[in-house]
Amino acid sequence: SIGVPRRGELAVGVIFDPHRDELFTATLKSGAFLNGRPILVDPLATSAGSAVVAAGSPPSTRQIGPSLRGCAALMPRVRTLRMLGSAAIMLAWVACGRLSAYFEPDLHAWDSAAGALLVREAGGRVTDLVGVEYTVETRPLMASNGVVHEEILEILREVGVTGLDPA
Repeated sequence: SIGVPRRGELAVGVIFDPHRDELFTATLKSGAFLNGRPILVDPLATSAGSAVVAAGSPPSTRQIGPSLRGCAALMPRVRTLRMLGSAAIMLAWVACGRLSAYFEPDLHAWDSAAGALLVREAGGRVTDLVGVEYTVETRPLMASNGVVHEEILEILREVGVTGLDPA
C-alpha cells in the first residue's frame, strides 16, 4: 500500500491485493475505486448488530490485551468478526463495503494511510479509538461505513480499548 500526504493532508492512496488481482485507488476529493470502478462503504449495516467487523492480529504484547478485549466485547454484539491479517486489505474492504468496520490498537502510517483515504473517499469515517479524526500520526485506528462508527467505538471504550496497554 502507498499513501501520499500533501501539505499535511492525504492526497493519494493505492492498495494492491495480488491474491485477488485487485487495485484500490483514491485521490482526495475524487472518490475511491476498485480496478477503475467507483466503490462505496457498506450501505446495509445500520447498527453494530448488522455490522461485519474486522480486527487486527496483534504483533506485540501491548496489543494483545486490547485486541482480545475488543474482540470479546464485539463478538456477541456484531453480525460477525473477522481477522484477515493485512491492515491495508481490511481498510480497502471497508472502503468497498465487504466489511462494515475495522479496528486495531496500533498501526503505523505505512499500514494505514492509503486505506484511510480510501475509506474516506468511499464515504466512510476513520478515527483513532476515542473518536479523533485520522491523521498520518494516528496509531490506534477505527474505520467504518460511518453509520456504525460511534456505536462500535462505544463498545470498545466499555472494555478499555483506546490504544495500547501500558508497558
